[in-house]
Amino acid sequence: MDLNLDYLFPTPIWWVDLDHINIKEMQDICYGIAENMETKERSNRGLMNYQSPDFFGEKLCEEEDDEFGKLARSIKDFGNKAFDSFESCVTTLEFANIWININNKGGYNEVHTHPGSLMSGAFYVKVPEEGDCGSITFHKNAMEGYVTHSLGLAEDLSKAEAPHTHATMSYPPKEGRLVLFPSWISHGVRENETEEDRISISFNLIPNRNKRDMSEIIKSHANTTILHTRGDGNDSSN
Repeated sequence: MDLNLDYLFPTPIWWVDLDHINIKEMQDICYGIAENMETKERSNRGLMNYQSPDFFGEKLCEEEDDEFGKLARSIKDFGNKAFDSFESCVTTLEFANIWININNKGGYNEVHTHPGSLMSGAFYVKVPEEGDCGSITFHKNAMEGYVTHSLGLAEDLSKAEAPHTHATMSYPPKEGRLVLFPSWISHGVRENETEEDRISISFNLIPNRNKRDMSEIIKSHANTTILHTRGDGNDSSN
């Protein structure tokens, strides 16, 4: 008799390398913005760590001849491809906001989530060639961590060749790489230990709840309610 195993509630992480984006031009754009706009404190920590004010991503998507606009359109396209894997069907994703991060030596981002959004992510604009400039690290649900520690299994599981047993999982940055993840997962960025800047562009995506989408949602809900009320249509009394 075989023992069956199901992995419940897996958390998807998507990534893709955007080779069509001009990295050098994006680096110049980011430094130009940093020189002209004051930093905004979010999860960024460090003596000279920079995070720009929010940009309206939907407006950026309209900039046809701008490299930032090209990147914004690519983020939105791949965000919707990732969202399609949930088979939600009734809506698409649009930008809530998008911003620039510049982590120099000692800069890091505290563990946090992105409440109010559905999907978030980062695009890596500048990554030092040598040394550890800080990986993005995702953290497992706190209760799961409590269970593994209370059973004395944490150390053994962390060494196992089974990613689902790890308390954290890290993705090292790579220039031109886009990483997408559900906004509710806890994550942070480790300290930049190099002498060079690490630049990324972060963003949040939310459902595009336009009138057409909302009418489809209402119609779908109404049909589901009718089916539950009537059963299979042969006997409305049960």
